[in-house]
Parts: sequence; C-alpha cells; structure tokens
Amino acid sequence: MAMVTRYSIQDEVGRFLTIDGFFSYDDADAVEFRDEDEAYEELAAYPGCTVETYQRLSDFPDFTATPSIEKEAA
Repeated sequence: MAMVTRYSIQDEVGRFLTIDGFFSYDDADAVEFRDEDEAYEELAAYPGCTVETYQRLSDFPDFTATPSIEKEAA
C-alpha cells in the first residue's frame, strides 16, 4: 500500500462535487482527480468552490517518474 495524493472540489459549505455534477456531504461520493491541473480546469465551472488536496492509501501507487534504462534492461 502506498499513499497517493488526490484532489477534490468543495463548495463554500464543505460539500464535495460528485460525478453527477451535484454536491454531497458524503466524501465517498466525491470525484477524485489524480491531476491538480485537471481539478482546476473543472473548478472553472463552479465559481465559489475550491480544490482540496488530500492523501489516501492505494494498492496502486502513482508512477510519475520516467523509468530508468537500467530498470528496463533488467
């Protein structure tokens, strides 16, 4: 298990944006963004809201680094 960073959009009263485009107090319904820029692009459609950063456990860590040639040869 690894910690991964995710982003969500919240309105001014703390509700989370859901996949349906509505807001819910249940964080389990929240849309998770893996990319901060993508979250900010979506935020443009929801004035008065904010992008919140959080970390959670995941079975699959994010691999953002380019693999080295040495690892590919192994």
